Amino acid sequence: MRTQINKLKRGRSTKAERRFAERLKSGRILFRTKVKVKGREVDFIIGQYAIDIDGHGQAKGKNEMLAKEGYIPIHIDNNFVDKISLHFLY
Repeated sequence: MRTQINKLKRGRSTKAERRFAERLKSGRILFRTKVKVKGREVDFIIGQYAIDIDGHGQAKGKNEMLAKEGYIPIHIDNNFVDKISLHFLY
């Protein structure tokens, strides 16, 4: 998991992504970060969930591609990272 955290350095990730990774780590939830799926980068992969954290709207085409690849796309706005419950991941 440490190597996954190391991928989230400043300049390559947002503050919200780093906060989310720390929450996952403290909850002992295994994750991969900055994963390429069909040439598109996904912020976090947790089991079948493909999670993007950013400050803009969802990319419909990216979500459709992720669903076709067997993932459940989830989009989290930067402002809500600290407010969401991670219980759906257990």
